Amino acid sequence: MKKTFILIIVLSFSLTSFAQNRSVNLLKNEPFEKVKKMAKKENKLLFLDFGSPRCSPCLYMKNNIFTIDSVADFVNERFISVDYTEGPEKKRLSEIYGVYTEPVFLLMDADGVLMHRTEGRSTAGEMLERFRQGLDRDNNLVALQGRYAKGERGVDFLLKFINTLHIAGLREQKKEVLTNIFHDAFDLEQLFEDSYWDIYNKYDESPVSRQTLYVMDNTDLFVEKFGEKQVLSKIEKLYGAAARVYIFGRKAPADDPDYAVILRYAQNSNHPNASKWLAYLVPAGYKFSDWVQMAHEIENALSFNILKGRERELYKKMMSEQLAWYCDDPDALQFSVKWIDAMLEYQTDETIVESIKSTKESVLKKIERLSE
Repeated sequence: MKKTFILIIVLSFSLTSFAQNRSVNLLKNEPFEKVKKMAKKENKLLFLDFGSPRCSPCLYMKNNIFTIDSVADFVNERFISVDYTEGPEKKRLSEIYGVYTEPVFLLMDADGVLMHRTEGRSTAGEMLERFRQGLDRDNNLVALQGRYAKGERGVDFLLKFINTLHIAGLREQKKEVLTNIFHDAFDLEQLFEDSYWDIYNKYDESPVSRQTLYVMDNTDLFVEKFGEKQVLSKIEKLYGAAARVYIFGRKAPADDPDYAVILRYAQNSNHPNASKWLAYLVPAGYKFSDWVQMAHEIENALSFNILKGRERELYKKMMSEQLAWYCDDPDALQFSVKWIDAMLEYQTDETIVESIKSTKESVLKKIERLSE
């Protein structure tokens, strides 16, 4: 009886695995004129997949999403599908349709007229929803762009439109729409309304926009309205990212007028991670202008124990590398050697040890060269 039960389970798994074997019928790098003729002949639309063999999200979609029966059946029934991974046709179409990243998925009619666009990795459910929106002639990307151009500005419409632009990867258009919503005459108190807060929270990526600075000035009120987790998470996303961009960038942060604003707001913020932002922002102010002072500010962050545990050690490693890569002051480079030596005393991960030893070697060579 036991053996029979086990056999039934094994057969069930086998049947399930065999049942899940359909996939999207992706043609490979076919001439666009040819696939348009195929679509017209079969009375179907076009689905173009732009990716490459070395793109991890592209491979994920092909191997894990386009091989699910529900997705495959939906697409194969309605579309002629083409996978553009290389060659002159991919390059030509990418220029026509503004494909500058991967993966990008385009839905078109049989004449090659764009209907909808999505970008990046997604779940099967999300992908099916994006296909369905693309088929909706009143609510796909091109339709929403047309409605916006004609002056439609309802809040629900704007939220749908910005989300569609976001999924499409059309960042400049999304930024333009946000600017038109949150224009200079926009009453910032409206951010306390759920609809406008949703738009701001999901899509505003600027740490110095009028609305972000208003949220920073009135954090307690927004926490009271929308909850601590949501508000503080939004601020961390903007200011934590900005702090790291400035310390790791290849330009002097002090030359960017936004830097002074971000630094001032970080210094006056009650956010629990404000000290961590400052551990990056304050040293960044001296990058490319006063390397020794930058090193002293990094030392201050370490002495105040702002960053702890693994985050502290990662900070030392990253700051050592910043000086190693960009600094041309031998006195400042001595700090890099000091931090590396401190890490080598207790570091046991051989990969990290080899990495920081390599950094130390390059720093010592640089010091020798500069001293000459």
